Amino acid sequence: MTQDSLTVGKFLFDYLYAQGAKHAFGIPGDFALPTFRWLDASPIQLITMTHEPSVGFAADGYARVNGLGVACVTYCVGGLNMLNSVACAYAEKSPLIVISGGPSPNDRKNDPLVHHKVRTFDTQRRIFEEVTCANTVLMNPERAAEEIVRVVREVQTQCRPGYIEIPYDVVDMPIAAPVIRNVPPPESDPENLEAAIEDAVTMINGAKKPVIVADIELHRHNLTDLAVELAGKYNIPIAATLLSKSVVSEQNPLYVGVYSGGLSEPETQKLVEESDCVLLLGAFLSDVFMGMDNSAALQRKRCILATTEKTLIGLRRYENIQLADFVERLIAAPLTVRPRFENPVSMREPLELPPTQEQEAITVESFFQILENEMPDDATLICDTGDALLGAIGLRTSQRKNFLSDAYYLSMGFAVPASVGAMAANPDSRAIVIAGDGAFQMTGIELSTIAKEKMAPIVCVINNDGYGTQRHIIDGPFNNIHPWDYGQLCALLRYGTPYRVTTKGELKRALQDAVAKPEMALIEVVVPRDDCSRPLRRLGEGLGKLRDAKKRQGG
Repeated sequence: MTQDSLTVGKFLFDYLYAQGAKHAFGIPGDFALPTFRWLDASPIQLITMTHEPSVGFAADGYARVNGLGVACVTYCVGGLNMLNSVACAYAEKSPLIVISGGPSPNDRKNDPLVHHKVRTFDTQRRIFEEVTCANTVLMNPERAAEEIVRVVREVQTQCRPGYIEIPYDVVDMPIAAPVIRNVPPPESDPENLEAAIEDAVTMINGAKKPVIVADIELHRHNLTDLAVELAGKYNIPIAATLLSKSVVSEQNPLYVGVYSGGLSEPETQKLVEESDCVLLLGAFLSDVFMGMDNSAALQRKRCILATTEKTLIGLRRYENIQLADFVERLIAAPLTVRPRFENPVSMREPLELPPTQEQEAITVESFFQILENEMPDDATLICDTGDALLGAIGLRTSQRKNFLSDAYYLSMGFAVPASVGAMAANPDSRAIVIAGDGAFQMTGIELSTIAKEKMAPIVCVINNDGYGTQRHIIDGPFNNIHPWDYGQLCALLRYGTPYRVTTKGELKRALQDAVAKPEMALIEVVVPRDDCSRPLRRLGEGLGKLRDAKKRQGG
């Protein structure tokens, strides 16, 4: 790259490519078209989606697999339409860059009524301040390169979205290459770190049944291996959460399953909640973590909580401690090596479907049992909200980092577009997408993007005739949706093979056929209207008592 040829647009996309973004996701619009032209000329491959919310989910899915996602949209009508999926990425600490076109500096003089403007020219940026960790509007090309570097670095450091708005004429303006300065990583306060480690060692060594809960921040900051090393060195059992499922290998002999309060498998819940020292590493202590109804029986005085934002040892708080430093020092600390752990929930052999059950109707729980038997070892599982997610709690995957879900923010419609990002980031892994019929109707049209890109996921639509999760909380006609003939989408798109299954045997054969074919499969899995997994039934009962006045009053 020569100084004479360097423009805002060229620098932006060359820099993002150098930071690891090999794909971008977007929908063009007139304010963003000059930016899209520079994107098209860059080494980054653009995947054009059908709707802006899906752009954000796809960039999020890509970021969770690849480490940095890019979403490109136009001003306000595109950016604000994508706000929910960017909010999901912020809530769950997924590092993506929002690139929005915008009016030129001249357009903004005297505050005229330019199309797409909402209230002021700064409205979109101010709204995105709530769901990004850094933002900028590149009004001055002389500072544009430094601003781009600043925002991208903050995104990489905090693992949260950032926002870059580029006026349509500024993107073509020449700039000087910035001086890239090495920014030293933040350091722990040495005295606080020493005191925290001493307290943690005392607490762990004094415990009879310590357990580690490895959560999503470990994955976002590439620290999972440290947690696994800690568990292995001292024979401490290790659990995951819904957000971090499969980040720790589910084949690890110390792995005890997914912990989420009363939504957990009973053995997992017992191991964590009966522990006298729970090491919560990188944990999101959300209501989902607590079982959605505060069913988690965790006492603060028995917990060690270490995240990127705080460190708590029992009831004591320690400031200015880096998560990586804490875990590394804990590995090297004088901890007691425990006896060999006899795992009551170790990896089990798949249970083959008996021929006598082949004609039985499919239930949500039997769907996941059969799927576990039939999915490829290197598959990536992408689950939407509801039983598509909760039903997968007990399902074991054979590879690390191959499970994606928005298990804290819980936005319906995540899975299908997120799979586009996941498949772009890791095309060698077969994507298996699970969505309820309600969630699928929100974003399932992104099968059109999948067809355009010649991708080959196996998409399972669990059809229980409506918003099944909500029915178990408060039922009513508002939970009904129009029934679709889902298989006809393949004919509409002229792509993929449709299946409609109602029995266990049909499901088994459909999955086997879909796995064998290198093309998209759309499997409509019909389950009884009121059927659900045990975790969802537990969730519905708990949330029903909180949300429904009649249930609160015992009616």
